[in-house]
Amino acid sequence: MYLKILFPFVGDSVGGSHHSIIELYRELLKNNITSLILIHQKGPLSVFLDDIGISYKYMPINRFAGEEPNFFKMLYGVLINFNKIHKYIQRNKISIVHGNDLRINLTWSFPTKLSPASYVWHQRSRMSSSSLWNIVYLLADYFVAISNYVYVTLPSNIPHYRKKIILNPFDTNKYYDEKKSRKWINTLYGVPEDTVLFGYIGRLVDWKNVDFLIKCFAKYTKKSNLNLHLIIVGTGKKGYVDSLEKLVNNLEIKDIVTFAGFNSDPSRVISAFDLMIAPSNQEPFGRTLVEAMIQKTFVLAARGGGHSEIIDNEVTGRLYDHNDISSFISKCNMCINDNESKYRMINKANTVAILKYSSHEHAKNIINIYHKLLFS
Repeated sequence: MYLKILFPFVGDSVGGSHHSIIELYRELLKNNITSLILIHQKGPLSVFLDDIGISYKYMPINRFAGEEPNFFKMLYGVLINFNKIHKYIQRNKISIVHGNDLRINLTWSFPTKLSPASYVWHQRSRMSSSSLWNIVYLLADYFVAISNYVYVTLPSNIPHYRKKIILNPFDTNKYYDEKKSRKWINTLYGVPEDTVLFGYIGRLVDWKNVDFLIKCFAKYTKKSNLNLHLIIVGTGKKGYVDSLEKLVNNLEIKDIVTFAGFNSDPSRVISAFDLMIAPSNQEPFGRTLVEAMIQKTFVLAARGGGHSEIIDNEVTGRLYDHNDISSFISKCNMCINDNESKYRMINKANTVAILKYSSHEHAKNIINIYHKLLFS
């Protein structure tokens, strides 16, 4: 049977879900499975896909279900786009629509269910406890969760044979030379060679807890006699980014904190860091942690959420107590001063990442779901 997969995206951002689907898209090509990426709004995602040479289709949609937590507005978002989506599926002979974003899942799942195609609902964040979510089992044929932290929030009325945890995929062969990356970063941002480089990569939003990281870094600089520098890679709404920059100024660390903006190759940046910091305890998964493990960069992460599933504390990295500055500083000291245990953990983390998070293994699991939906 002919297999054609569609990955629709809003297009107004670039995050972990997009990197994951690009890895899957490439693996599907290797398996001779046709797949299409469809975006609804030109913007950050279209620019990113153009930069990395990934083709995509464009179908404009300006209003989506799920943009506001209101049932009637959600219903309106479904109905206003129904005919356009339904016709697209039929005209392009789509076998499976694979949704990766709440707005996409809510907007696309119902029209897909009333078409010949099947729908895979990829849940990349925790669901709320609202009883309204109990209806989603009617909207999709299969549910994928990116971690147990997410899986346990799926509605209980979804049968076990229609849901599964599948870990995010990574190109485990993509490894950068640490010295070359560091020279590149030092030149790009004017960082002295003898500096201990702290790094954060991710969206700049409140729940990511970047403000806590900045406060911890400021306090640590006062207790350390080392040259330190923090690079913050990512973008966010202007108001929040402005508040972070103001915090840096108020703490008088402007000269040793760099806001680097968006970078299309986070692995290269991570490979230059001495310490990769992940300050949120609400991460559904924690993609940058695995990227650091692959690049042999030490990980220090807040305990909780998906972090606790990825990092085996004191084995593949270190976890500190969420929002506890003393715990953060104590763990930083251990990371910087205890090289023997640090390098032991780095090597163990690298081995685990290669075995557990390969794109090939991820694609094999996803393809099994596709076949199950079409051939069972």
